[in-house]
Amino acid sequence: MTVDNWVQISVAIIGLTAAMITVAITYYCTKKKQFSIDESRLKEKAYLEYIDAMSDNVLSDDIESAKSRLSEAHNKILLIGSSDVVQRLRAFAKYISPDSSESFTQSGHDQLITNLIKSMRQDLYKNTKVNAGYPMIAISGKHRRGE
Repeated sequence: MTVDNWVQISVAIIGLTAAMITVAITYYCTKKKQFSIDESRLKEKAYLEYIDAMSDNVLSDDIESAKSRLSEAHNKILLIGSSDVVQRLRAFAKYISPDSSESFTQSGHDQLITNLIKSMRQDLYKNTKVNAGYPMIAISGKHRRGE
């Protein structure tokens, strides 16, 4: 073989190797991005279920079912929430527990739920400015039609 043949073969091998590396990196980045999107959807669904369950808990006719639903939603967040979300969720849950009823105030409740919601928003949007100007909130119960 001549030097020209070796150069041609070397160029082909280098080109093929570069293409394979590019494909592997693209595949890895795509999978990583897809995992991130799936994780965000899962978190969003769990956070919305928790807010919905809390709302049901406010005005439910079937309080046992509402408590069960809230407990299930709470436990999902323990699995998938960021550490900040879980810490704030635990603080809120402890505050609204029957054991804490003597020290309960509406302003304390609203502050803890606001902090929890802000941390959920931060976890979902990954933007430090997402909560800029976010007001103090309170959870409202669901109103049935005709009421």
